[in-house]
Formats: sequence, C-alpha cells, structure tokens
Amino acid sequence: MARRTVTVNGSGRVPVSPDVVRLDLRVGHDADDVAAALAGASEGLTKVGAVVRDHGVADADLRTLDATVGQRWDNAGTAVGFTAQQRLTVTVRRLQSVGDILEAVAASIGNALLVDQVRLDVADRTAGLRRARDAAFADARDKAEQYAALSGARLGAVREVAESGAVPMAAYTSVAASRQAFGGMPVEGGDLDVTAGVTVTWELEAAE
Repeated sequence: MARRTVTVNGSGRVPVSPDVVRLDLRVGHDADDVAAALAGASEGLTKVGAVVRDHGVADADLRTLDATVGQRWDNAGTAVGFTAQQRLTVTVRRLQSVGDILEAVAASIGNALLVDQVRLDVADRTAGLRRARDAAFADARDKAEQYAALSGARLGAVREVAESGAVPMAAYTSVAASRQAFGGMPVEGGDLDVTAGVTVTWELEAAE
C-alpha cells in the first residue's frame, strides 16, 4: 500500500542591511550616421568610467551591459539621423558617495546621461539566503505538523524537497537625469528583505 504523505509550501523572509548601491546608467548620442552615433556614445561612456574611477569605484565594479542604435525621425516622419545608447552598471560600495558620483557624472557629459535606476543591494547574499531558507523550511514544517495532526497522524521522514524561490527583494529609488537632482542626494541604508520558498513532502505515520 502506498505511504501517506503531506506536501506543503513554506516561505521565509529575513531582513538584511544593504551595503552597496547599483547605478544603472545610459549614455546617449545623436548623429547623422550610425558610426558617429556609436562613437559619440562610446566617448561619453569612457568619460563616465573615468569619473567613477576617480571617485574610488574599482574596475571590477563596472559592467558594460549593451549598446543600441535607432533611427531618429522628425514630426513629419522624415529620417533625421541616428541615436546610439550604451548602458553601464556601476556598483558603489560607499553609500554616502552616490550623490557626489552622480553629480560628477552629470557634469562630465550633461544631458547625454540617463539614469535608469538607483538600487540598494547586498554584495554577498549568501548568509541572508541561508537564513531565509531556514525560515522557509521551518514554516513548511509548522504547516505540515498542523495538517498531520488534523488527519490523525504525525510527520515521518522527508520524502522530497524542492526550492521554489530564493531571491533578494531589493528596494530601489529612481531619479531623473539632471545635475540638480543629484547634488547631495541622500541614500539611506535601511533594510532589504531576502525571501526563500520551499516545497517539502513528508511521510505521514500513525499517531502514537
């Protein structure tokens, strides 16, 4: 006869203190042809890299994401040139320097800068994820014990375990790309939540 089992989902959520800010930046450039547009965007991105390095950001904390080129049209629908954009993610490890970095970058390339996102994050999520998984498994066991009792049984051995989600829930702030918006912009650490989910199957044994 098949063994009786109970399968439940558990979730865990733990707070962690953010220790980095991730800046998602874009540099755009308009030109008459594709090559000139790409060259202008590349030059702007090079300036951004130099500025953030001057503010103590390491090479390992800079990551180029992609480059795009699109045609530009006027209000009459006539092609008037091309716009190239290149994206860069900058990891800032001194939260208090974010405002200065954004102000300096905006000053270096002006309106060519677009800020897609300013995100608080955790450099190493390992410890937070372990705690969230512990909490998720404990939540699953608590539910399973209740169901076992309701069915006149008790929990036996664990038959299956599957992780159903383990992700950081990073709070973020979006800002407009203007030098005035960046000057002295405060970034407060606060707390982020790291969550985990698990699905566990236990055997059900006869209650003693």
